[in-house]
Amino acid sequence: MAEPTPSHRDPTPFVELIVKFERPLMRYIRSLVPRLDDAEEVWQATAIVLWEKFDEFDHQREFLPWAQKFAYFESLKQRRKVARDRMVFSEHAMQAIAETHQTSQDHLDRRSRALKLCMETLAQTDLALLRSRYDSEITIGELASQMETTAKTLYRRLDRLRDKLAQCVRRRVAMTED
Repeated sequence: MAEPTPSHRDPTPFVELIVKFERPLMRYIRSLVPRLDDAEEVWQATAIVLWEKFDEFDHQREFLPWAQKFAYFESLKQRRKVARDRMVFSEHAMQAIAETHQTSQDHLDRRSRALKLCMETLAQTDLALLRSRYDSEITIGELASQMETTAKTLYRRLDRLRDKLAQCVRRRVAMTED
């Protein structure tokens, strides 16, 4: 019996992994590709290559580092394609950025987990305020009007919340590093 071709195999395992790692992979690509439009193009090209090569993926290993290798090469292709632009990193610079990203990924993951835990400690009203500000298109002025307060008061409240979260994240990260 012949091996299933990429178009005839069950896409579920691939889709689960690509959805799970979409954000960290896009962050990696954005660290290599300065323009958002170019990064999205690299993301799409990477996703296609990952699908085509998915049969070669060793499921005993981690998906993200494997996927990042393909994203790196797709980023290089994109760099060559737009080499006429002024804002293009050299291949050496891209390699340095990729290596730096790899070494900082664990730290970024710890900070992300700490932030989630810290947000769980906030009062519901504070959490709702943060979500209104950062998960929607609403402006500070519109939000202040809805909350019957001034924009200045709202900025101060948001600053205090960000400071509180930053301190909490630093404490939690320091605890995990000890």
